[in-house]
Amino acid sequence: MEKQRILVTVKTYPTLSRKYGETVCTAGVRPDGSWVRMYPVPFRRLDEKEQYSKFDWLECQLQRNKADVRPETFRPFDQQELQRVGHMDTSHNWRERRALLLGKTRVYDTLDELIAGAKANELSLAVFKPTRIVDFVWEEEAREWEPERVREMREATNQLELFADNTWRETFKVIPKLPYSFSYRFEDGTGSPASCRSSTGRRVRSIGTAFARVSSMNLPHSPR
Repeated sequence: MEKQRILVTVKTYPTLSRKYGETVCTAGVRPDGSWVRMYPVPFRRLDEKEQYSKFDWLECQLQRNKADVRPETFRPFDQQELQRVGHMDTSHNWRERRALLLGKTRVYDTLDELIAGAKANELSLAVFKPTRIVDFVWEEEAREWEPERVREMREATNQLELFADNTWRETFKVIPKLPYSFSYRFEDGTGSPASCRSSTGRRVRSIGTAFARVSSMNLPHSPR
């Protein structure tokens, strides 16, 4: 199995998982412009040299995640082999990023085709260019995880893995829950209004990572 090279373009804030304990959804593109979703990735359990940021190049072996019908979803064959091998910066007016993300991937400007592809399980990741951004919305949510989800997460993380280093379990703490959800409201190329949500109804989770870095900000409530 050959190693694949992926440019990370999306890295969500960690969420609790009944099966995996805590995980991060990472998405990116290969050098040919094809999309990849890597799931699950227990990001906070990775060694420092294995952790990565957006627009880092990663190399790893990938295998299809058969538990996820979306065609772009793969899982790292060995999470310990995730390697950060470079970074794509914003020099020369974002030249390299524009060449890959706007030149080699298809850019959509209407939602109908994306929605149809998602319903048919033909695509679930894409570059989308709205015609107009109408609003950016944040809404207050519960500030604590549901006790049942925390219990299930702890049960998952307390199960020792055979032939694996389990020392991280001794100091692992539940990550704070984001107290807000975030979404964009926009119009596509046909003028149709829409809100940026995932297929499961969750808001734009990758924004949560940025919010966590500036969590000392006192954001007012934005109405629905």
